[in-house]
Amino acid sequence: MNRSLPLLFSLLVAVPVIGQNDVDKAARDASAATMQAGLPPDTVPDGWKKSGIININMTQVNLTNWAAGGFNTISGIAMFNGTANWKKGRKAWDNSLVLAFGGQQIANAAPQKTEDRIELNSKYGYELKKNLYFAGIFQFKTQFTEGFNTEGTRISNFLAPAYTLLGLGLDYRPNDNFTVFFSPATARLIVVNDEALFGGSTDPELRVYGVKNGSTTEFEFGGYLRLQYKRELAKNITFLTRGDLFSNYLRNPQNIDVTWETLWTFKVNEWFAATLNTMLIYDHDTKLPKTDAEGIPYMGPATQFKETLGIGLSFKL
Repeated sequence: MNRSLPLLFSLLVAVPVIGQNDVDKAARDASAATMQAGLPPDTVPDGWKKSGIININMTQVNLTNWAAGGFNTISGIAMFNGTANWKKGRKAWDNSLVLAFGGQQIANAAPQKTEDRIELNSKYGYELKKNLYFAGIFQFKTQFTEGFNTEGTRISNFLAPAYTLLGLGLDYRPNDNFTVFFSPATARLIVVNDEALFGGSTDPELRVYGVKNGSTTEFEFGGYLRLQYKRELAKNITFLTRGDLFSNYLRNPQNIDVTWETLWTFKVNEWFAATLNTMLIYDHDTKLPKTDAEGIPYMGPATQFKETLGIGLSFKL
């Protein structure tokens, strides 16, 4: 039953008692309240809204007298994606944590790392006008343990590198599924807390992940853009994509660092799910093995891409 009908009936009965201006005002207020009640919220409700998903994917191959050849292998990846968002009135605080680790072992060879990630994001904002917030953002990224190249040389480690970012800007969030944050004034600190990554070089101009030889940190100041979109495409299919762009004003601002991630989740039932995760990274300060037109090897920047497809256990917290 329409809630406005009893109110309008009461107002009509009260006409002889109250003035016509008061009746008009009450009717307008009642109509506005009815319309407002039917509008969907543009952000999460007041209070905390928390979620978390753990995915565990395993693969195992065992061969005995296998004529076609091959090796016994075992591999697995564990990933946690968690969010904790808070809203009260015009204030909003969004937090997310991603933890991932995976590896494989082929026959009797040493185990090899296939996934290693720690990423924490926190954003606090105050609504200036509908869907537009003045916000501050904090980000921390590193990995759990050391990583090696194909030649067995250590090329990364815990806090080597690590990225800490702090910025102020505007956050546009028209609904729960889409946000765009832009900060023209963002500070970023890069840490390389492992001298072995410099390979014993004495070249003072050598940089590893942007940090100069002889130092463990590099301060950067620039512009930062972060986009995120998530959507439930079907009852058991969800899609998430997020991207970061950063330009360092202090050194080569034309070289924009890019991180772009997508995550597809195909839910089979309450316990099992298939996931497809892609990660694209470009960082001009990350040097990778390359060859020139004459086939001569050298180290230089390149676009990095990783794709992970897995089927396994999925726990929703």
